[in-house]
Amino acid sequence: MIFLKQAQAQCSLKEWEFVQKMPVDENGLTNPYHGISYEGFLETALPEMMAFAEGKQLPDGYVPETFFFLWDNDMIVGQFRLRHYLCESLSTGAGHIGYFIANNCRGKGYGTAGLRLTLEEAHRIVPDEEIYLRVNEDNPASLHVMLNNGGRVVAEHNGKLFVRIPNPGKGRYPSKTEAKSLLSDGGKCNPGPWINHSKTAAHCAEKIALYSGLCPEKAYVLGLLHDIGRKFGKRHLGHVSDGYSYMMELGYPDAARICLTHSFNEMQIEGYVGNFDTTEAETTLIRTKLKETKPDDYDLLIQLCDAISGSDGVMDILDRMNDVKRRYGHYDQNKWNRNLELKTLFERRMKLDLYAAVEKDQFHP
Repeated sequence: MIFLKQAQAQCSLKEWEFVQKMPVDENGLTNPYHGISYEGFLETALPEMMAFAEGKQLPDGYVPETFFFLWDNDMIVGQFRLRHYLCESLSTGAGHIGYFIANNCRGKGYGTAGLRLTLEEAHRIVPDEEIYLRVNEDNPASLHVMLNNGGRVVAEHNGKLFVRIPNPGKGRYPSKTEAKSLLSDGGKCNPGPWINHSKTAAHCAEKIALYSGLCPEKAYVLGLLHDIGRKFGKRHLGHVSDGYSYMMELGYPDAARICLTHSFNEMQIEGYVGNFDTTEAETTLIRTKLKETKPDDYDLLIQLCDAISGSDGVMDILDRMNDVKRRYGHYDQNKWNRNLELKTLFERRMKLDLYAAVEKDQFHP
């Protein structure tokens, strides 16, 4: 059985023995405890490891860091270090996670398993929307470990590759797998074209995010769930409050706010296109939350994607808005103008035509 265990006194002898196998520096992961005696490990190193995890006794410029050992039954096979957040040097350097696998244990899948388990810990601890990692170009095995865990290379500099892995942690939004399950369940409760519309919005959001410096997985998940309130029936404005409340009940505030903001790119309820079929309490909820919310890049992104996503695939934004106008008899002019502004905004960020970025003529949900 493979598992992570935080550095602790009960396992000190095996931890010390493993630390002695680690070099002083390998691929940028330093080991200040190499060569220390067992007594010194008990008196100095282990208390320091445990204090660092609590943010105590940190040297200047350091951030809280948890030391984990990777175990296979009763044998330690690796060490993984999780930095709880990024300082400036980490954001352009080593990132959130560093790790070492014993020489005689390499090539057996321990790196991939250990990083997966460490990422699960990161989901509880790290506030950033992506996990930052760095690997030497001449270390393809370690790069393979990162890619196996959903990483993507975002930059290359001086022989280093910089990798990012999505972090749906701190209860902000569900994983891609869970989001797909939630949408599937929604479709069973209320079948309809909104399912493929949501899949199209997710595809568009992921592609635009990739070219815009945003997190593609987060964008995909938020696009997939923006209309999840439709799970509860054929409602108009009511799907906004239903989706918001549902995601909040599940503990996903980032997804909840997208359920709220995707319909209001002017952040005012008066701009809604559709029937006002909410109760007084639901209407008050929407008004209050809109007033409290300052739109971020993901709010704007999903608003744009909602405006180009049909049930059969990606639509020209004018065709999509005219289709909505035809179905509902009107379309708020301010919302119309704002959608066109969002198209221009993201095209400038991407330095790419919107429809080319989202593969308009190739994608089908």
